[in-house]
Amino acid sequence: MGTSIRGPAPAVQASFPHGWGTGGVLAPGGATAEDIAVVYADLCRNSGLRTMIRPGYAAAYAWAGVSAAGPRSRFGYRVPRSTHVLDLSGGFAHVWSHRFSGKARNGIRNAERKAERAGIRIRAGNSPDLVADFYRVYLRWLEQRAQQWRALRPLAQRWSDAEPLRRFQTAAGMLGADCRIWVAELDGAPIAANIALFHEYIAVGWRAYGDRAHAGSSRAQELLQCRSIEYACDIGCRTFVMGESGGVRGIRHVKERLGAIEYEGAEYTFQRLPLPRLDTARTALRSRALRLASSLSPPAPVCGPGWRR
Repeated sequence: MGTSIRGPAPAVQASFPHGWGTGGVLAPGGATAEDIAVVYADLCRNSGLRTMIRPGYAAAYAWAGVSAAGPRSRFGYRVPRSTHVLDLSGGFAHVWSHRFSGKARNGIRNAERKAERAGIRIRAGNSPDLVADFYRVYLRWLEQRAQQWRALRPLAQRWSDAEPLRRFQTAAGMLGADCRIWVAELDGAPIAANIALFHEYIAVGWRAYGDRAHAGSSRAQELLQCRSIEYACDIGCRTFVMGESGGVRGIRHVKERLGAIEYEGAEYTFQRLPLPRLDTARTALRSRALRLASSLSPPAPVCGPGWRR
């Protein structure tokens, strides 16, 4: 999206779908508040049937200021959102000593000892085999959540349909080394996995899942999260975006133990007619289901999308 929209707007237009990240104003050198104000006013006048914008955390403050002072879309609305971001300045040694909490450091040391005793092997890279292993862990995670509560079973099937293997194969293939996967294996079977994406000085924790039967007791997910943060520091990233937590207290707590700071933001919808807020209802339902699943078992350090735009 540029600084102006010319001609008739499409009926529906939006940032990336949920799960793919954020999207806002693109401008040389980064969008300023003045750039955002021009786009915001244009969307209020000419948004098509519906336009949804989910800016990244870095632009959230400017969007909030423009929204408060600018014009109004007659039937528009905003949905509060937040994302956790870890500052990587100073390198991994500094992040470990000054940003990870003492409890997080002890947990990671414990995870390393358990992994060594259990014979857990960690593989990292971008190969098709790693993508397939990641997806096996994801499907097992869905199956276990569905078993915990019957009402989650239809949701689990919909989530597997919404997150096809092809999505991750495509991302890994197109991004190459900028998409890196970590998989923890026990006796040759994957028990935990995560994916991080990289662009210039930004790292994004895209997805992380674990097989509850093994990953919880071994704390393999914490170990993989630490490895991905260390790797981001090693290649010169300045921030690690851990994404939204879906309102799940346990996930928020894990991210904050690792030193991430929560940034408030919002998703903005501009529309001409009083259309139903189906997108908001769907997101709320998924968040409630995740909170329930989290309350039924020890919380897992699940990362979410958080591309900066």
